Amino acid sequence: MHELARVLTDRKGLFWIAVTALFYIVILVPFNQHNWEIAGITLRPAAVLPVVCGILWGPAAAWGLGIGNVAGDLSGSWSLMSVFGFLINFIYPYLAYRLWHNLMKGHTIRMDFFGLGCFWVVTLVTTFTCMLFLAACGTIFLARPFESKFISYFGNNIFWAMMVGPVLFRLTYEPAFRNGLVYGREWDRRLTSVTTG
Repeated sequence: MHELARVLTDRKGLFWIAVTALFYIVILVPFNQHNWEIAGITLRPAAVLPVVCGILWGPAAAWGLGIGNVAGDLSGSWSLMSVFGFLINFIYPYLAYRLWHNLMKGHTIRMDFFGLGCFWVVTLVTTFTCMLFLAACGTIFLARPFESKFISYFGNNIFWAMMVGPVLFRLTYEPAFRNGLVYGREWDRRLTSVTTG
């Protein structure tokens, strides 16, 4: 069974689903209630979570952030786009998880120049792809203007993900890895190689 399905029957996986959903709700809801901006940039700190949580918790983060996004939208911004929001927030962290581990294959995970470069590549590719898909869904199903929506989605997410994301990841990945607080088949392989190496 694929790990995206298997996580739903795994106690540890369910725990990390709950953790990521809670993180997302706590950060997302206050900023859904108010449209705060600084110099024209919407304050959307929750945008740092898909890539960081995705890398750390893979399939569990996919379910957790998808569920968390729905719960956040139910606090006041629910619309038909929330359905696509769930899908995007499901794909976004899992895509980051798969791409990160492919780029880091054969490399020690640390935030040196190579690690930072890989993080930025993962962030740029996944954010661009997912925001393009989200804008396209809005255009196809709700006749929303594609270009303006894509620019808005991408601009609001890429700033936080590229600038704050590496800082958050740098602070969390070492203690998470050292204490086994990571999840996913790719992390299992790395943990196994450390304990048997």
